[in-house]
Amino acid sequence: MGGNLILILDFGGQYVQNIKRCLREIGIEAKIVPYNVGLEDIVKHDPNGIILSGGPYSVYMEKAPLFNREILELGKPILGICYGHQVLAYMLGCTVEKAVRGEYGFSELRLINDHPLFRGLGRREICWMSHRDEVTKLNSQCKKLASTVNCENAAFDYKGKFFGVQFHVEVSHTPKGHKILENFAINICKCRKSAWNIDKYIEESIQDIKAKIGESKAVAAVSGGLDSAVAAVLTGKAIGEKLTCIHVNTGFMRSNESESVVKTLREMGLHIVYRDISKGCLEEMEGTEDLDERRRLIGRKFVEVFEREAGKTGAEWLVQGTIAPDVIESTRGEAGKGGSRGHGGLIKVHHNVAGLPRGMKLKIMEPLSPLFKYQVRILCKKLGIPSEICGRQPFPGPGLSCRIVGKITSSKVDLLREITLYVEDQMRRYVSSQYFPYLVDPPQVKVRRLEEEVKKFIGERFKVEVFKYLQKAVGVKGDQRLIGDIAAIYIYRGLKALWSEIEWLNILKLQSRLTGLHPEICRVIALITKPNPEKYTLVVRAVETRDYMTASPSKVNFHHLHEMANEITQEHPEVGAVGYEITTKPPSTIEPL
Repeated sequence: MGGNLILILDFGGQYVQNIKRCLREIGIEAKIVPYNVGLEDIVKHDPNGIILSGGPYSVYMEKAPLFNREILELGKPILGICYGHQVLAYMLGCTVEKAVRGEYGFSELRLINDHPLFRGLGRREICWMSHRDEVTKLNSQCKKLASTVNCENAAFDYKGKFFGVQFHVEVSHTPKGHKILENFAINICKCRKSAWNIDKYIEESIQDIKAKIGESKAVAAVSGGLDSAVAAVLTGKAIGEKLTCIHVNTGFMRSNESESVVKTLREMGLHIVYRDISKGCLEEMEGTEDLDERRRLIGRKFVEVFEREAGKTGAEWLVQGTIAPDVIESTRGEAGKGGSRGHGGLIKVHHNVAGLPRGMKLKIMEPLSPLFKYQVRILCKKLGIPSEICGRQPFPGPGLSCRIVGKITSSKVDLLREITLYVEDQMRRYVSSQYFPYLVDPPQVKVRRLEEEVKKFIGERFKVEVFKYLQKAVGVKGDQRLIGDIAAIYIYRGLKALWSEIEWLNILKLQSRLTGLHPEICRVIALITKPNPEKYTLVVRAVETRDYMTASPSKVNFHHLHEMANEITQEHPEVGAVGYEITTKPPSTIEPL
Protein backbone atom coordinates (compact mmCIF):
# COMPACT_ATOMS: atom_id res chain seq x y z
CA MET A 1 0.00 0.00 0.00
CA GLY A 2 1.25 3.54 -0.78
CA GLY A 3 2.34 5.71 2.10
CA ASN A 4 0.29 8.88 2.00
CA LEU A 5 -2.22 9.14 -0.86
CA ILE A 6 -6.01 9.21 -1.04
CA LEU A 7 -7.49 9.11 -4.54
CA ILE A 8 -10.72 11.12 -4.99
CA LEU A 9 -13.06 10.02 -7.79
CA ASP A 10 -14.82 13.15 -9.06
CA PHE A 11 -18.54 12.73 -9.75
CA GLY A 12 -19.09 16.44 -10.35
CA GLY A 13 -19.98 17.61 -6.85
CA GLN A 14 -19.30 21.22 -5.91
CA TYR A 15 -17.37 20.15 -2.78
CA VAL A 16 -14.79 17.88 -4.42
CA GLN A 17 -12.02 20.45 -3.90
CA ASN A 18 -13.08 20.69 -0.25
CA ILE A 19 -12.30 16.99 0.18
CA LYS A 20 -8.81 17.49 -1.19
CA ARG A 21 -8.26 20.64 0.90
CA CYS A 22 -9.43 18.97 4.12
CA LEU A 23 -7.14 16.00 3.60
CA ARG A 24 -4.18 18.28 2.90
CA GLU A 25 -4.91 20.25 6.07
CA ILE A 26 -4.84 16.98 7.98
CA GLY A 27 -1.48 16.31 6.31
CA ILE A 28 -2.58 13.73 3.75
CA GLU A 29 -1.73 13.91 0.06
CA ALA A 30 -4.83 13.75 -2.16
CA LYS A 31 -5.37 13.62 -5.90
CA ILE A 32 -8.62 14.20 -7.84
CA VAL A 33 -9.26 11.95 -10.85
CA PRO A 34 -12.30 11.42 -13.11
CA TYR A 35 -14.97 9.06 -11.73
CA ASN A 36 -14.43 6.69 -14.68
CA VAL A 37 -10.66 6.45 -14.20
CA GLY A 38 -9.20 3.20 -15.51
CA LEU A 39 -8.17 0.40 -13.19
CA GLU A 40 -4.58 0.58 -14.47
CA ASP A 41 -4.30 4.25 -13.44
CA ILE A 42 -5.51 3.48 -9.93
CA VAL A 43 -3.05 0.62 -9.60
CA LYS A 44 -0.27 2.94 -10.83
CA HIS A 45 -1.13 5.56 -8.16
CA ASP A 46 -1.28 2.82 -5.51
CA PRO A 47 -3.45 4.88 -3.12
CA ASN A 48 -4.01 4.00 0.51
CA GLY A 49 -7.72 4.53 -0.01
CA ILE A 50 -10.38 5.91 -2.35
CA ILE A 51 -13.09 8.55 -1.80
CA LEU A 52 -16.14 8.85 -4.06
CA SER A 53 -17.30 12.49 -4.22
CA GLY A 54 -20.80 13.91 -4.39
CA GLY A 55 -22.47 14.94 -7.63
CA PRO A 56 -25.68 16.37 -9.16
CA TYR A 57 -26.96 12.98 -10.31
CA SER A 58 -29.36 10.17 -9.40
CA VAL A 59 -28.18 6.58 -9.72
CA TYR A 60 -31.47 5.64 -11.39
CA MET A 61 -31.25 8.31 -14.12
CA GLU A 62 -30.31 7.31 -17.66
CA LYS A 63 -26.53 7.17 -18.13
CA ALA A 64 -25.90 7.87 -14.44
CA PRO A 65 -22.11 8.01 -13.80
CA LEU A 66 -20.83 4.81 -12.16
CA PHE A 67 -17.28 3.84 -11.24
CA ASN A 68 -15.45 0.79 -12.60
CA ARG A 69 -16.79 -2.19 -10.64
CA GLU A 70 -13.33 -3.81 -10.66
CA ILE A 71 -12.22 -1.14 -8.17
CA LEU A 72 -14.16 -3.05 -5.53
CA GLU A 73 -11.78 -5.99 -6.03
CA LEU A 74 -8.60 -3.99 -5.32
CA GLY A 75 -8.86 -4.38 -1.56
CA LYS A 76 -8.58 -0.62 -0.99
CA PRO A 77 -10.80 1.08 1.63
CA ILE A 78 -13.50 3.20 -0.06
CA LEU A 79 -15.54 6.06 1.42
CA GLY A 80 -18.57 7.35 -0.49
CA ILE A 81 -19.88 10.86 0.25
CA CYS A 82 -23.42 12.01 -0.73
CA TYR A 83 -23.84 10.80 -4.35
CA GLY A 84 -20.70 8.71 -3.74
CA HIS A 85 -22.51 7.10 -0.78
CA GLN A 86 -25.51 6.35 -3.01
CA VAL A 87 -23.51 5.02 -5.97
CA LEU A 88 -21.40 2.79 -3.70
CA ALA A 89 -24.54 1.38 -2.06
CA TYR A 90 -26.19 0.90 -5.47
CA MET A 91 -23.19 -1.02 -6.83
CA LEU A 92 -23.18 -3.18 -3.70
CA GLY A 93 -26.80 -4.21 -4.37
CA CYS A 94 -28.61 -1.81 -2.03
CA THR A 95 -31.72 0.20 -2.98
CA VAL A 96 -31.54 3.93 -3.76
CA GLU A 97 -34.73 5.94 -4.29
CA LYS A 98 -36.00 9.49 -4.33
CA ALA A 99 -36.51 10.67 -0.75
CA VAL A 100 -39.92 11.67 0.56
CA ARG A 101 -38.32 14.94 1.62
CA GLY A 102 -34.99 16.43 0.61
CA GLU A 103 -32.51 17.61 3.24
CA TYR A 104 -30.59 20.85 2.76
CA GLY A 105 -28.46 22.32 5.53
CA PHE A 106 -28.23 21.25 9.18
CA SER A 107 -29.42 17.83 10.34
CA GLU A 108 -28.89 15.98 13.61
CA LEU A 109 -26.96 12.75 13.10
CA ARG A 110 -27.66 9.84 15.44
CA LEU A 111 -24.78 7.34 15.64
CA ILE A 112 -26.03 3.82 16.27
CA ASN A 113 -22.84 2.19 17.55
CA ASP A 114 -19.12 2.74 18.01
CA HIS A 115 -17.20 2.51 14.77
CA PRO A 116 -13.61 3.38 13.73
CA LEU A 117 -14.98 5.88 11.17
CA PHE A 118 -16.67 7.87 13.95
CA ARG A 119 -14.01 7.56 16.64
CA GLY A 120 -13.99 10.72 18.79
CA LEU A 121 -17.62 11.64 18.01
CA GLY A 122 -20.59 11.72 20.35
CA ARG A 123 -23.80 9.75 19.91
CA ARG A 124 -25.46 12.84 18.42
CA GLU A 125 -23.66 15.23 16.10
CA ILE A 126 -24.58 18.02 13.67
CA CYS A 127 -24.06 17.22 10.00
CA TRP A 128 -24.62 19.09 6.72
CA MET A 129 -26.94 17.58 4.16
CA SER A 130 -27.68 18.38 0.50
CA HIS A 131 -29.61 15.51 -1.11
CA ARG A 132 -32.91 14.56 -2.70
CA ASP A 133 -32.24 10.79 -3.03
CA GLU A 134 -31.39 8.32 -0.29
CA VAL A 135 -30.39 4.72 0.35
CA THR A 136 -33.71 3.20 1.41
CA LYS A 137 -32.63 -0.43 1.87
CA LEU A 138 -29.24 -1.93 2.74
CA ASN A 139 -28.28 -5.43 1.71
CA SER A 140 -27.67 -8.14 4.30
CA GLN A 141 -23.90 -7.58 4.38
CA CYS A 142 -24.17 -3.84 5.09
CA LYS A 143 -24.39 -2.49 8.63
CA LYS A 144 -26.21 0.76 9.36
CA LEU A 145 -24.02 3.19 11.28
CA ALA A 146 -26.10 6.37 11.56
CA SER A 147 -29.42 8.00 10.71
CA THR A 148 -31.22 11.37 10.78
CA VAL A 149 -34.90 12.20 11.17
CA ASN A 150 -35.34 12.17 7.39
CA CYS A 151 -32.64 9.71 6.31
CA GLU A 152 -32.71 6.22 7.82
CA ASN A 153 -29.41 5.03 6.32
CA ALA A 154 -27.23 8.12 6.71
CA ALA A 155 -24.08 5.97 7.00
CA PHE A 156 -23.17 2.33 6.44
CA ASP A 157 -20.30 -0.14 6.61
CA TYR A 158 -19.81 -3.02 4.15
CA LYS A 159 -17.56 -5.73 5.61
CA GLY A 160 -15.30 -3.20 7.34
CA LYS A 161 -13.85 -2.14 3.98
CA PHE A 162 -16.37 0.11 2.21
CA PHE A 163 -18.18 2.98 3.91
CA GLY A 164 -20.86 5.48 2.89
CA VAL A 165 -22.00 8.76 4.46
CA GLN A 166 -24.97 10.67 3.04
CA PHE A 167 -23.85 13.93 4.65
CA HIS A 168 -20.92 16.16 3.69
CA VAL A 169 -17.96 15.49 5.96
CA GLU A 170 -15.79 17.87 3.90
CA VAL A 171 -17.56 21.14 4.80
CA SER A 172 -17.01 23.23 7.90
CA HIS A 173 -20.72 23.10 8.81
CA THR A 174 -20.29 19.43 9.70
CA PRO A 175 -18.25 20.29 12.83
CA LYS A 176 -16.72 16.81 13.25
CA GLY A 177 -16.41 16.18 9.49
CA HIS A 178 -12.63 16.70 9.52
CA LYS A 179 -12.37 14.10 12.28
CA ILE A 180 -14.31 11.57 10.17
CA LEU A 181 -11.99 12.18 7.20
CA GLU A 182 -8.98 11.87 9.51
CA ASN A 183 -10.33 8.59 10.92
CA PHE A 184 -10.76 7.24 7.40
CA ALA A 185 -7.33 8.36 6.18
CA ILE A 186 -5.24 7.63 9.29
CA ASN A 187 -7.00 4.82 11.14
CA ILE A 188 -8.58 2.91 8.26
CA CYS A 189 -6.28 3.67 5.30
CA LYS A 190 -3.10 3.90 7.43
CA CYS A 191 -1.88 7.14 5.83
CA ARG A 192 0.96 9.19 7.37
CA LYS A 193 0.65 12.90 8.18
CA SER A 194 2.89 15.65 6.80
CA ALA A 195 2.51 19.40 7.50
CA TRP A 196 1.51 22.10 4.95
CA ASN A 197 4.32 24.65 4.56
CA ILE A 198 2.98 28.11 3.67
CA ASP A 199 6.43 29.57 2.92
CA LYS A 200 7.09 26.72 0.53
CA TYR A 201 3.69 27.29 -1.11
CA ILE A 202 4.47 30.99 -1.68
CA GLU A 203 7.88 30.23 -3.14
CA GLU A 204 6.51 27.50 -5.43
CA SER A 205 3.72 29.85 -6.59
CA ILE A 206 6.22 32.59 -7.45
CA GLN A 207 8.41 30.14 -9.36
CA ASP A 208 5.38 28.77 -11.21
CA ILE A 209 4.31 32.28 -12.27
CA LYS A 210 7.86 33.05 -13.43
CA ALA A 211 8.01 29.85 -15.46
CA LYS A 212 4.65 30.45 -17.17
CA ILE A 213 4.96 34.15 -17.94
CA GLY A 214 8.68 34.03 -18.71
CA GLU A 215 9.90 37.20 -20.41
CA SER A 216 6.37 38.32 -21.28
CA LYS A 217 4.42 41.12 -19.60
CA ALA A 218 1.13 40.86 -17.72
CA VAL A 219 -1.82 42.94 -16.59
CA ALA A 220 -3.59 42.13 -13.34
CA ALA A 221 -7.28 42.74 -12.63
CA VAL A 222 -7.48 44.35 -9.17
CA SER A 223 -10.79 45.13 -7.52
CA GLY A 224 -9.19 46.07 -4.22
CA GLY A 225 -10.49 42.91 -2.64
CA LEU A 226 -8.53 40.21 -0.92
CA ASP A 227 -8.19 37.72 -3.78
CA SER A 228 -7.11 40.07 -6.56
CA ALA A 229 -4.67 41.91 -4.27
CA VAL A 230 -2.93 38.69 -3.19
CA ALA A 231 -2.74 37.47 -6.81
CA ALA A 232 -1.23 40.80 -7.88
CA VAL A 233 1.35 40.85 -5.07
CA LEU A 234 2.43 37.24 -5.79
CA THR A 235 2.76 38.05 -9.51
CA GLY A 236 4.65 41.27 -8.72
CA LYS A 237 7.17 39.29 -6.69
CA ALA A 238 7.60 36.97 -9.67
CA ILE A 239 7.88 39.40 -12.61
CA GLY A 240 8.41 42.82 -11.01
CA GLU A 241 7.94 45.85 -13.29
CA LYS A 242 6.57 43.70 -16.10
CA LEU A 243 3.22 43.75 -14.23
CA THR A 244 0.61 46.49 -14.64
CA CYS A 245 -2.43 46.41 -12.34
CA ILE A 246 -5.78 47.70 -13.59
CA HIS A 247 -8.75 48.80 -11.51
CA VAL A 248 -12.03 49.26 -13.39
CA ASN A 249 -14.95 51.28 -12.02
CA THR A 250 -18.07 49.77 -13.58
CA GLY A 251 -20.54 52.07 -11.82
CA PHE A 252 -21.69 49.20 -9.60
CA MET A 253 -19.14 49.79 -6.85
CA ARG A 254 -20.00 50.79 -3.29
CA SER A 255 -19.81 54.45 -2.27
CA ASN A 256 -16.32 55.97 -2.85
CA GLU A 257 -14.93 52.46 -3.25
CA SER A 258 -12.82 52.91 -6.37
CA GLU A 259 -11.06 56.00 -5.03
CA SER A 260 -10.22 54.21 -1.76
CA VAL A 261 -9.05 51.06 -3.54
CA VAL A 262 -6.71 52.86 -5.93
CA LYS A 263 -5.18 54.88 -3.06
CA THR A 264 -4.54 51.77 -0.94
CA LEU A 265 -3.03 49.72 -3.77
CA ARG A 266 -0.73 52.56 -4.82
CA GLU A 267 0.44 52.93 -1.21
CA MET A 268 1.38 49.23 -1.41
CA GLY A 269 3.74 50.07 -4.27
CA LEU A 270 1.70 48.50 -7.08
CA HIS A 271 1.61 50.20 -10.47
CA ILE A 272 -2.12 50.97 -10.87
CA VAL A 273 -4.02 52.09 -13.95
CA TYR A 274 -7.53 53.38 -13.14
CA ARG A 275 -10.30 53.26 -15.75
CA ASP A 276 -13.85 54.53 -15.25
CA ILE A 277 -16.39 52.85 -17.58
CA SER A 278 -19.40 53.44 -15.33
CA LYS A 279 -21.40 55.47 -17.86
CA GLY A 280 -21.23 52.82 -20.60
CA CYS A 281 -21.80 49.94 -18.18
CA LEU A 282 -24.86 51.49 -16.58
CA GLU A 283 -26.35 52.36 -19.98
CA GLU A 284 -25.81 48.85 -21.33
CA MET A 285 -27.08 47.18 -18.14
CA GLU A 286 -30.22 49.36 -17.87
CA GLY A 287 -33.33 47.20 -17.95
CA THR A 288 -31.41 43.91 -17.82
CA GLU A 289 -33.26 41.28 -15.82
CA ASP A 290 -31.50 38.04 -16.79
CA LEU A 291 -29.24 37.12 -13.88
CA ASP A 292 -26.60 35.35 -16.00
CA GLU A 293 -26.52 38.01 -18.71
CA ARG A 294 -25.58 40.79 -16.31
CA ARG A 295 -22.58 38.79 -15.05
CA ARG A 296 -21.48 37.99 -18.61
CA LEU A 297 -21.85 41.64 -19.59
CA ILE A 298 -19.54 42.75 -16.77
CA GLY A 299 -17.05 40.01 -17.69
CA ARG A 300 -17.00 41.24 -21.30
CA LYS A 301 -16.61 44.89 -20.27
CA PHE A 302 -13.69 44.01 -17.99
CA VAL A 303 -11.89 42.08 -20.73
CA GLU A 304 -12.36 44.94 -23.23
CA VAL A 305 -10.52 47.26 -20.85
CA PHE A 306 -7.81 44.71 -19.98
CA GLU A 307 -7.07 43.93 -23.63
CA ARG A 308 -7.00 47.62 -24.55
CA GLU A 309 -4.51 48.37 -21.76
CA ALA A 310 -2.49 45.24 -22.51
CA GLY A 311 -2.09 46.47 -26.07
CA LYS A 312 -0.38 49.62 -24.78
CA THR A 313 2.28 47.66 -22.85
CA GLY A 314 2.57 44.54 -24.99
CA ALA A 315 1.23 42.32 -22.19
CA GLU A 316 0.21 38.77 -23.13
CA TRP A 317 -1.17 37.59 -19.78
CA LEU A 318 -4.15 38.51 -17.61
CA VAL A 319 -3.71 37.76 -13.90
CA GLN A 320 -6.94 37.17 -11.96
CA GLY A 321 -7.71 36.54 -8.29
CA THR A 322 -9.91 33.55 -9.15
CA ILE A 323 -10.30 31.19 -6.18
CA ALA A 324 -11.66 27.66 -5.89
CA PRO A 325 -15.36 28.53 -5.26
CA ASP A 326 -15.39 30.72 -8.42
CA VAL A 327 -14.19 27.81 -10.56
CA ILE A 328 -16.39 25.23 -8.84
CA GLU A 329 -19.62 27.23 -9.12
CA SER A 330 -18.91 28.18 -12.75
CA THR A 331 -18.01 24.70 -14.01
CA ARG A 332 -20.37 22.24 -12.32
CA GLY A 333 -23.94 22.10 -11.11
CA GLU A 334 -26.09 20.82 -13.99
CA ALA A 335 -26.35 17.07 -14.53
CA GLY A 336 -26.00 16.09 -18.16
CA LYS A 337 -23.91 19.09 -19.19
CA GLY A 338 -20.20 19.02 -19.83
CA GLY A 339 -17.56 21.70 -20.25
CA SER A 340 -13.88 22.29 -20.87
CA ARG A 341 -13.16 23.32 -17.27
CA GLY A 342 -15.56 21.22 -15.29
CA HIS A 343 -17.87 18.29 -14.81
CA GLY A 344 -20.90 19.96 -16.30
CA GLY A 345 -22.98 23.15 -16.37
CA LEU A 346 -22.77 25.75 -13.64
CA ILE A 347 -24.32 26.99 -10.43
CA LYS A 348 -23.46 30.62 -11.05
CA VAL A 349 -21.82 32.65 -13.83
CA HIS A 350 -18.75 34.10 -12.15
CA HIS A 351 -17.56 36.99 -14.35
CA ASN A 352 -13.93 35.82 -14.17
CA VAL A 353 -14.67 32.21 -15.21
CA ALA A 354 -17.91 31.44 -17.08
CA GLY A 355 -18.39 35.18 -17.75
CA LEU A 356 -15.21 35.54 -19.81
CA PRO A 357 -15.97 36.18 -23.50
CA ARG A 358 -15.01 33.63 -26.11
CA GLY A 359 -12.10 34.55 -28.34
CA MET A 360 -10.30 36.75 -25.81
CA LYS A 361 -6.67 37.32 -26.75
CA LEU A 362 -5.00 37.37 -23.35
CA LYS A 363 -3.77 34.19 -21.70
CA ILE A 364 -5.12 33.60 -18.18
CA MET A 365 -2.99 33.26 -15.04
CA GLU A 366 -4.85 32.28 -11.84
CA PRO A 367 -2.32 31.63 -9.06
CA LEU A 368 -5.00 31.26 -6.36
CA SER A 369 -7.45 28.97 -8.16
CA PRO A 370 -6.78 25.91 -5.91
CA LEU A 371 -7.37 27.94 -2.71
CA PHE A 372 -10.39 28.88 -0.60
CA LYS A 373 -11.04 32.30 0.93
CA TYR A 374 -9.63 31.59 4.40
CA GLN A 375 -6.42 30.21 2.84
CA VAL A 376 -6.04 33.40 0.78
CA ARG A 377 -6.41 35.42 4.01
CA ILE A 378 -3.50 33.45 5.49
CA LEU A 379 -1.39 34.25 2.41
CA CYS A 380 -2.46 37.90 2.60
CA LYS A 381 -1.13 38.29 6.13
CA LYS A 382 2.04 36.34 5.35
CA LEU A 383 2.75 38.62 2.37
CA GLY A 384 2.43 41.72 4.58
CA ILE A 385 -0.59 43.15 2.76
CA PRO A 386 -2.46 45.81 4.83
CA SER A 387 -5.15 44.53 7.19
CA GLU A 388 -7.82 46.68 5.49
CA ILE A 389 -7.46 44.40 2.46
CA CYS A 390 -6.85 41.11 4.32
CA GLY A 391 -10.08 41.62 6.29
CA ARG A 392 -12.14 43.34 3.60
CA GLN A 393 -15.78 42.30 3.14
CA PRO A 394 -16.16 40.13 0.02
CA PHE A 395 -17.73 42.00 -2.89
CA PRO A 396 -18.60 40.37 -6.23
CA GLY A 397 -16.89 41.55 -9.41
CA PRO A 398 -20.20 42.64 -10.98
CA GLY A 399 -20.82 44.60 -7.78
CA LEU A 400 -24.27 45.88 -6.87
CA SER A 401 -25.74 44.44 -10.08
CA CYS A 402 -25.64 41.02 -8.33
CA ARG A 403 -27.73 42.42 -5.49
CA ILE A 404 -30.71 43.71 -7.43
CA VAL A 405 -33.29 40.96 -7.94
CA GLY A 406 -35.28 42.38 -10.84
CA LYS A 407 -34.53 44.84 -13.64
CA ILE A 408 -31.42 46.98 -13.33
CA THR A 409 -32.02 50.74 -13.27
CA SER A 410 -29.63 53.54 -12.33
CA SER A 411 -32.05 54.73 -9.62
CA LYS A 412 -32.05 51.27 -7.98
CA VAL A 413 -28.25 51.17 -8.08
CA ASP A 414 -28.05 54.59 -6.38
CA LEU A 415 -30.64 53.54 -3.79
CA LEU A 416 -28.85 50.28 -2.96
CA ARG A 417 -25.47 52.03 -2.83
CA GLU A 418 -26.78 54.47 -0.22
CA ILE A 419 -28.51 51.78 1.87
CA THR A 420 -25.41 49.57 1.72
CA LEU A 421 -23.41 52.19 3.63
CA TYR A 422 -25.96 52.16 6.45
CA VAL A 423 -26.45 48.37 6.57
CA GLU A 424 -22.71 47.60 6.58
CA ASP A 425 -22.20 50.07 9.43
CA GLN A 426 -25.02 48.51 11.46
CA MET A 427 -24.17 44.84 10.76
CA ARG A 428 -20.49 45.19 11.59
CA ARG A 429 -21.28 44.44 15.25
CA TYR A 430 -22.08 40.78 14.46
CA VAL A 431 -18.60 40.09 13.04
CA SER A 432 -20.10 37.89 10.32
CA SER A 433 -18.01 36.41 7.51
CA GLN A 434 -20.04 38.46 5.03
CA TYR A 435 -22.95 40.90 5.32
CA PHE A 436 -24.79 43.09 2.82
CA PRO A 437 -28.27 44.18 1.69
CA TYR A 438 -30.03 43.35 -1.57
CA LEU A 439 -33.19 44.63 -3.27
CA VAL A 440 -36.09 42.52 -4.51
CA ASP A 441 -38.63 43.90 -6.97
CA PRO A 442 -42.36 43.69 -6.30
CA PRO A 443 -44.88 42.21 -6.61
CA GLN A 444 -45.31 39.30 -4.25
CA VAL A 445 -48.26 36.95 -3.82
CA LYS A 446 -49.66 35.34 -0.66
CA VAL A 447 -49.42 31.56 -0.46
CA ARG A 448 -52.06 30.08 1.87
CA ARG A 449 -50.64 26.56 1.70
CA LEU A 450 -47.28 27.73 3.05
CA GLU A 451 -49.01 29.78 5.74
CA GLU A 452 -50.64 26.62 7.11
CA GLU A 453 -47.32 24.77 7.11
CA VAL A 454 -45.60 27.58 9.02
CA LYS A 455 -48.45 27.77 11.56
CA LYS A 456 -48.19 24.03 12.21
CA PHE A 457 -44.47 24.38 12.83
CA ILE A 458 -44.47 27.44 15.13
CA GLY A 459 -47.86 27.04 16.79
CA GLU A 460 -51.06 29.06 16.87
CA ARG A 461 -49.91 31.90 19.13
CA PHE A 462 -48.70 33.97 16.15
CA LYS A 463 -50.38 35.37 13.08
CA VAL A 464 -48.64 34.27 9.90
CA GLU A 465 -48.53 35.52 6.33
CA VAL A 466 -46.31 33.92 3.69
CA PHE A 467 -45.46 35.50 0.35
CA LYS A 468 -43.64 34.41 -2.78
CA TYR A 469 -41.91 36.95 -5.00
CA LEU A 470 -42.35 36.68 -8.75
CA GLN A 471 -38.62 37.37 -9.16
CA LYS A 472 -36.30 34.35 -9.05
CA ALA A 473 -32.94 33.83 -7.33
CA VAL A 474 -30.05 31.37 -7.63
CA GLY A 475 -29.88 28.32 -5.38
CA VAL A 476 -28.23 24.90 -5.23
CA LYS A 477 -29.86 21.64 -4.15
CA GLY A 478 -28.16 18.28 -4.23
CA ASP A 479 -25.18 19.82 -6.09
CA GLN A 480 -27.64 20.93 -8.79
CA ARG A 481 -28.26 24.51 -9.85
CA LEU A 482 -31.72 25.90 -9.14
CA ILE A 483 -33.31 29.13 -10.36
CA GLY A 484 -35.85 29.13 -7.59
CA ASP A 485 -38.45 30.97 -5.57
CA ILE A 486 -38.00 33.42 -2.73
CA ALA A 487 -40.44 32.77 0.12
CA ALA A 488 -40.96 35.52 2.70
CA ILE A 489 -42.58 34.92 6.10
CA TYR A 490 -44.22 37.59 8.24
CA ILE A 491 -44.87 36.39 11.81
CA TYR A 492 -46.59 39.04 13.88
CA ARG A 493 -49.05 40.14 16.52
CA GLY A 494 -50.73 43.50 16.04
CA LEU A 495 -48.35 45.58 13.88
CA LYS A 496 -45.08 44.09 15.13
CA ALA A 497 -43.01 41.19 13.81
CA LEU A 498 -42.26 38.64 16.51
CA TRP A 499 -39.20 36.77 15.26
CA SER A 500 -37.45 37.56 18.56
CA GLU A 501 -39.90 35.23 20.35
CA ILE A 502 -38.83 32.19 18.30
CA GLU A 503 -35.69 30.24 19.24
CA TRP A 504 -32.88 30.60 16.72
CA LEU A 505 -32.59 26.84 16.24
CA ASN A 506 -36.29 26.69 15.34
CA ILE A 507 -35.82 29.49 12.81
CA LEU A 508 -33.10 27.41 11.13
CA LYS A 509 -35.31 24.32 11.24
CA LEU A 510 -38.18 26.29 9.66
CA GLN A 511 -36.14 27.33 6.62
CA SER A 512 -34.79 23.79 6.32
CA ARG A 513 -38.32 22.37 6.42
CA LEU A 514 -39.69 24.72 3.74
CA THR A 515 -36.77 24.24 1.35
CA GLY A 516 -36.78 20.47 1.94
CA LEU A 517 -40.50 20.00 1.29
CA HIS A 518 -40.73 22.41 -1.63
CA PRO A 519 -38.21 21.78 -4.41
CA GLU A 520 -38.91 25.18 -6.01
CA ILE A 521 -37.96 27.25 -2.91
CA CYS A 522 -34.29 28.20 -2.54
CA ARG A 523 -34.50 31.25 -0.25
CA VAL A 524 -36.48 32.05 2.89
CA ILE A 525 -36.80 35.60 4.23
CA ALA A 526 -37.90 36.58 7.75
CA LEU A 527 -39.89 39.76 7.15
CA ILE A 528 -39.42 42.47 9.77
CA THR A 529 -42.17 44.57 8.19
CA LYS A 530 -45.12 43.54 6.02
CA PRO A 531 -44.39 43.97 2.29
CA ASN A 532 -46.01 46.59 0.08
CA PRO A 533 -47.03 45.07 -3.29
CA GLU A 534 -45.88 48.21 -5.11
CA LYS A 535 -42.54 48.84 -3.40
CA TYR A 536 -39.13 47.15 -3.11
CA THR A 537 -38.22 44.72 -0.35
CA LEU A 538 -34.78 45.33 1.17
CA VAL A 539 -33.23 42.06 2.40
CA VAL A 540 -30.32 41.99 4.83
CA ARG A 541 -28.00 39.00 4.43
CA ALA A 542 -25.30 38.00 6.96
CA VAL A 543 -23.58 34.61 7.00
CA GLU A 544 -20.99 32.55 8.84
CA THR A 545 -18.66 30.58 6.61
CA ARG A 546 -15.06 29.45 6.39
CA ASP A 547 -14.72 28.32 2.79
CA TYR A 548 -17.72 30.08 1.16
CA MET A 549 -18.93 26.73 -0.17
CA THR A 550 -21.38 26.30 2.70
CA ALA A 551 -22.80 29.01 4.95
CA SER A 552 -25.29 29.54 7.74
CA PRO A 553 -27.17 32.76 8.53
CA SER A 554 -25.67 34.78 11.36
CA LYS A 555 -27.62 34.87 14.59
CA VAL A 556 -28.83 38.45 14.95
CA ASN A 557 -30.84 40.61 17.33
CA PHE A 558 -34.28 41.00 15.77
CA HIS A 559 -35.01 44.06 17.94
CA HIS A 560 -31.99 45.67 16.27
CA LEU A 561 -33.24 44.63 12.84
CA HIS A 562 -36.61 46.22 13.65
CA GLU A 563 -34.84 49.51 14.44
CA MET A 564 -32.91 49.23 11.17
CA ALA A 565 -36.12 48.54 9.24
CA ASN A 566 -37.77 51.68 10.66
CA GLU A 567 -34.74 53.78 9.74
CA ILE A 568 -34.54 52.39 6.19
CA THR A 569 -38.23 52.74 5.37
CA GLN A 570 -38.40 56.28 6.80
CA GLU A 571 -35.30 57.46 4.93
CA HIS A 572 -36.12 55.63 1.70
CA PRO A 573 -39.86 55.62 0.90
CA GLU A 574 -39.21 53.47 -2.18
CA VAL A 575 -38.59 50.57 0.21
CA GLY A 576 -41.85 49.02 1.38
CA ALA A 577 -40.49 46.22 3.56
CA VAL A 578 -37.30 44.97 5.20
CA GLY A 579 -36.41 41.34 5.82
CA TYR A 580 -33.54 39.15 7.01
CA GLU A 581 -32.54 36.10 4.98
CA ILE A 582 -32.50 32.96 7.14
CA THR A 583 -31.46 30.45 4.46
CA THR A 584 -28.35 28.30 4.71
CA LYS A 585 -26.08 27.52 1.74
CA PRO A 586 -27.26 25.14 0.37
CA PRO A 587 -30.10 25.49 -0.68
CA SER A 588 -29.29 29.15 -1.37
CA THR A 589 -26.06 30.69 -2.58
CA ILE A 590 -24.62 33.55 -0.54
CA GLU A 591 -25.30 36.25 -3.14
CA PRO A 592 -28.88 36.23 -4.49
CA LEU A 593 -27.75 36.22 -8.14
